[in-house]
Amino acid sequence: MANFRTSARTVDMLGRQQIAGIPTAINELFKNSYDAYAKTVVVDWLKDRNVLILRDDGVGMSLNDFSERWLTIGTDSKASGGRLAPPPIPQGFVRRPVMGEKGIGRLAIAALGPLALILTRQRPQQLTEENPAPVIAALVPWTLFSTPGVTLEDIDVPVLSVDGSVDRSVIEYLTGKVRTNLLRISHRLDDATVIAIRDQLEKLELIDPSILKRLPGPHITSRAGFGTTFIVTPVDDSLQGEVEGDSVNKGQASRLFKLLAGFSNTMATDAREPEMRTSFVVRTDDGVATNILDGDEFFDRSDFKRADHEFSGTFDEYGTFHGQVSIYRADPIDHVIPWKAGRGAPTQCGPFRIHFGYVHASPSQSSLTPQEHAEISRKLQKIAGLYVYKDGIRMLPYGQSDVDYLQIEERRSRNQGYYFFSYRRMFGAIELSSTLNPALQEKAGREGFRENIAYRQMRKILENFLVQLAADFFRASSQQGQEFQTKRDELERTEKVRRARARTTDGQRDNFRIQLQRVIGDFSEARPVSLVEKTIIRVERELASISDAAPDALEAALELEEAARRDLESVIRHYTVHKPVGVGLDRETSRDWNLYEQLRKELVSSVVPGAAVRISEMTAHRASRLAPMARLHERIREDFEESAARELDDWSRDLNKIRARSEQIADDVSGRVRSAVQRSSDFARALTRRLTDLPSSSTEDDLFDLRRQLLEELEEELHRQKESLEPIRRFLAGFESVSGGLGLDEQLEAVEEEVIALRAQVDTDLELTQLGRAVELINHEFSSSIKTVRRNLRALRPWGQRNEKLGSIERELATAFEHLDNYLTLFTPLQRRLYRKPANIRGAQVAQFISDLFGERFRRHSVDLQVSSEFEAFSFVGYPSTFYPVFVNLVDNAIFWLSDRPTPRIIRLSQRNGSLLVEDNGPGISLRDREAIFEHGFSRKPGGRGLGLKISRDVLQRSGWSLDVVPDGGLPWPDAAASLPVSGGRGVGACFSINPPSENEEHKLGEAE
Repeated sequence: MANFRTSARTVDMLGRQQIAGIPTAINELFKNSYDAYAKTVVVDWLKDRNVLILRDDGVGMSLNDFSERWLTIGTDSKASGGRLAPPPIPQGFVRRPVMGEKGIGRLAIAALGPLALILTRQRPQQLTEENPAPVIAALVPWTLFSTPGVTLEDIDVPVLSVDGSVDRSVIEYLTGKVRTNLLRISHRLDDATVIAIRDQLEKLELIDPSILKRLPGPHITSRAGFGTTFIVTPVDDSLQGEVEGDSVNKGQASRLFKLLAGFSNTMATDAREPEMRTSFVVRTDDGVATNILDGDEFFDRSDFKRADHEFSGTFDEYGTFHGQVSIYRADPIDHVIPWKAGRGAPTQCGPFRIHFGYVHASPSQSSLTPQEHAEISRKLQKIAGLYVYKDGIRMLPYGQSDVDYLQIEERRSRNQGYYFFSYRRMFGAIELSSTLNPALQEKAGREGFRENIAYRQMRKILENFLVQLAADFFRASSQQGQEFQTKRDELERTEKVRRARARTTDGQRDNFRIQLQRVIGDFSEARPVSLVEKTIIRVERELASISDAAPDALEAALELEEAARRDLESVIRHYTVHKPVGVGLDRETSRDWNLYEQLRKELVSSVVPGAAVRISEMTAHRASRLAPMARLHERIREDFEESAARELDDWSRDLNKIRARSEQIADDVSGRVRSAVQRSSDFARALTRRLTDLPSSSTEDDLFDLRRQLLEELEEELHRQKESLEPIRRFLAGFESVSGGLGLDEQLEAVEEEVIALRAQVDTDLELTQLGRAVELINHEFSSSIKTVRRNLRALRPWGQRNEKLGSIERELATAFEHLDNYLTLFTPLQRRLYRKPANIRGAQVAQFISDLFGERFRRHSVDLQVSSEFEAFSFVGYPSTFYPVFVNLVDNAIFWLSDRPTPRIIRLSQRNGSLLVEDNGPGISLRDREAIFEHGFSRKPGGRGLGLKISRDVLQRSGWSLDVVPDGGLPWPDAAASLPVSGGRGVGACFSINPPSENEEHKLGEAE
């Protein structure tokens, strides 16, 4: 008798050598976790330590399960009719379809690294605060399984059942067993292999298992923990390249992201949540953690709202598609596409569903807004494609842009107009199930389906479907295709106009902004006033230099006055900026324009007229001594007549230009209307002749048919002529709007300014949303960690009392943590959920809160916080979570602007007429910025987001309160700041007032409550 002997390399060939790479190996382990009814799977790559940790919260394994299932190659526990029962279904779960049935998927872990520490703990049937099951620990030296000359019987996999926590002693026990095994079979190994394995064991022994408690996610070693954890080290060198991707192709997703993203179907036609969530977190020793499988980076159901075209439906058992099609986001229409190649016979692949969207590459052909198109295109560039899901779990490698299994790009390259679809502009899912599609079976290497008849049929059905979709909806030969091309041409024309306008308006807006900033800068430095004063001084000096005896003395004085008038007019012209007509302005430019209008109005209505009066008075006084009153009166009258005639001539020339242009337009309009009437009349006479020339042999049917045909032709011709006059009609309608005081340019400006503001708002809202999600996550994880620190510090105290060295460490830790804990309690008032009802807030409480929160910064920046007795005594009713953050924001801003100012640096909290004031003696707020500081995104801070004051004002307004800048407030600058530039021209700091609601507002709030 003879028996097969199994080489250890068999395991390597069935596992690592069958797997295409690290992403595929991790995907295989994800599937194992899914089969174990895990809800969460987290992979942590500790990059700086070269360690990979994979954790799940599945059912876990007992010692017997680990030996009989995990260590048994080709186990039948998942196969139907197997000797071993499948894993138990946890309470509250529904049965999951089995992803793996061959019993070799677990071997994929060998592709991650040469040494794997396995920790598993069985989930109890009833979840309790403490899991009685032990942790099973095992160590697999994969290098031995790839060594020639070694059989499976030669390799011992050490396994240990641990009732307590997993610490370094567990790892040292397992590594010791591997070293013993290594010594026993060392005569079969070469020296390089022995050295490599020993080096790997030493690196594993450096790992502190307590790190598992500090990582967010499943905790197998906690009191109630369960599931399975793999710790792999050293990690295969290729992992870094798989994670970071190709540095040459910026914007492209890494291979790891392409293969692991969308593990669960988030694009499913039904609205259920994924049964298991996956993460791959890259962690560095400096505390940076990046989840590269962030759910927002993959497609979900909401993305179909950002598709130009959407297709969804079902392929029945005969390969015929029944579903709905929406072109350019119009109402979906029912559509059927048969698979004629099937010849009416049932398919082996079985029925399945499809749902996908398509986005045009060119924004000019897309119905999406520029922002929507940019966002969805960014995703498409990384992860476009038709993904395949079986029972809601992704099948590799389908969906990758470089795996065009339906040959979409190959057909498009032959004839883009005929086949239409591009694989790189599609996203969606093909949904299969193990029940309806059992013949679609995976390859052993987990890289696609076996290419049997069922798979070939599915491909042919989908290829036929896409070709026929292109024929039915995107070719000019079909009715829907004509409608599509008409819509596409319309979008292209609109985009062309938009771009042309953008090129024009962007340039005008930029030039206008530059001119505006230059002029406002001159106003801030009082240059216009200086020019006017120079003119007055020059006139005064030159008038004084005129000799009384000169024969032309009066003429010289009057010429001086006229020259001064021209100089004053030139000052006004120089500081006159014309707002471009029909061009919308962003918020900052609009704000500058409003400020400019105020400054120019003062110049035109006050400064220049005042100067003109002074110059006239000086000239009159001087002229009274140069000529008699009669001569002076005559000369002034002549001068006025000349000026009036000159002004009227200029005015008349402008009017004549307008009249000539209007007459030219009227002649053109009349000519076009006459031409349209003439062509219509000629066409009608020609039709009449055709009716007259009807042969006498014609029947009554011929006569009525011809009449109907001629009337249709006449109607079409009249419609064409009407369309040709449509631009004139729109022009006249626009002229009527202008006459009524509402011009097209003004309407266009208003719309454009609203669009610019909304775009800025969207960017800000997105930042706030992302920030809120991050804070929510950090708060949750930090609260949990704080509880753990408190508990362990209490547990450490008895040991510290017995050991003096340990005691000193414990006391320092406790002191430091107490300081941190006290600091964290300062944020209790900021949590609205703790205050279901308004509370009585006293000014003294607010002042103490500010002092505690910013005490260290006050000391560091030498800032003196002053609190008036009126502020301390003041009290009001409100939510602390509403008011405390406002004071925090105002004081934080004040500290920032005071930090580089001369001392003394003062912040004062005071109360005046029921309003709470926050004042400082910093640089102050300029007139230009006084209202701008409350706008979204406006900030003078380097790198500032411009959100704090806007949010503070909005939050207060919801409670009926208000937040304003006090124009005449602020503390005077210290003497040492006298040489610094004055903000707003006053040399005082900023002052903000928090104002209570009026009686009417309080009444409204009371009614609302």
